[in-house]
Amino acid sequence: MKDITFIHTADLHLGRKFKYLGEKSKDARLHLYDILDKISTVAIDKSVDFILIAGDLFDDPYPSPESISRFMDFVDILDLKKIKIVILPGTHDLLKEDSIFNKSFFSSLKNVYIFNKKGRSEIYFDDLSLAVYGYASDKNKISESPITGFLKNDKYKYHIIMAHGSVQIEGKSAKDDSPIQIEDIEKSFADYIALGHWHQNIDFSRGQIPCFYSGSPELIDLDQIKSGFIMYGNLDKKEFIPIKIGERYFDEITVDISSMHTMGEIIRAIKLNQNTNLIRKVNIVGEKQKELFGEDLNGLKDELAGLFYFLTLDIKTEDNLSVLNKKLLDIDSNFSSVERIYIERLESLIKESQNIEDRKIYEGALEMGYALLNGKKVS
Repeated sequence: MKDITFIHTADLHLGRKFKYLGEKSKDARLHLYDILDKISTVAIDKSVDFILIAGDLFDDPYPSPESISRFMDFVDILDLKKIKIVILPGTHDLLKEDSIFNKSFFSSLKNVYIFNKKGRSEIYFDDLSLAVYGYASDKNKISESPITGFLKNDKYKYHIIMAHGSVQIEGKSAKDDSPIQIEDIEKSFADYIALGHWHQNIDFSRGQIPCFYSGSPELIDLDQIKSGFIMYGNLDKKEFIPIKIGERYFDEITVDISSMHTMGEIIRAIKLNQNTNLIRKVNIVGEKQKELFGEDLNGLKDELAGLFYFLTLDIKTEDNLSVLNKKLLDIDSNFSSVERIYIERLESLIKESQNIEDRKIYEGALEMGYALLNGKKVS
């Protein structure tokens, strides 16, 4: 008899707006449909019996027609291979009375099985001798454990619990975020616990009980360290293996320009380990050297954008005026009376400015003027 195998995924967030990605937001949203196709490809290649989606399939309880249509394509492809799909609502696609999971056209999809009753319930597959247990809610904050309180049905050989919640870790987890206690994992009767809600792929197995967050199969938020995975499971061999299918990843670097004298040095630091699938945030700090006065650091974003999937710059260099004052003291004697008047007048305007925008304009003029006084070309 064939081993019972499955794919476990969660937190696809189909329809996500990705506002933080600016002009790349639409591309990122459409890319999630490609990830859906990757999941079906892995499931078919491995001839699995079923797919578990442990919450937040959609980013909203009322997904767009586009998201629904692309998911139905996914269902049709898997139905041809007789692969079942089990869906648990999450905290984004809550089990509201009029949500997608209660629409008759959706809940009646062939080979799709949905936990669309509030609270605890079970879905049974006699052909696989499998019982799947899940807790569905119409609220995104509950204080009840989603993995306890089930009655094991001994008629079935295999038992899986699906849950969308937070394993309780001191200082990390909220007690009203569908709390999952470590000791409850270890005491469970499940052959596998399929978790969703956290976007990282994490192993919380305890004792003889396999328990995993699959993580989101593609980067959703910038705080994700280990996203881009799905889980492959074999209940007979007790093998549970993460499979990488995502492409995007995020990092944050700090570039201290205090000892840099050319734009080339700054560019090389920002470009380090560049990748067109990388979303990078760069914090630029330190004191500008005089050779860089008049250079537009903000312009680097457009210049380097093509090297990354998305690039943001957070410029935190030392206040222009304080830097210039230090430099001006060194060469004050070389200034003509006209140059002195220019500098002193701008310094006075900066000090007297009543709002941030005016101050930035005057500081920019002072910096640019200083660059010109030193024979630099300024664009």
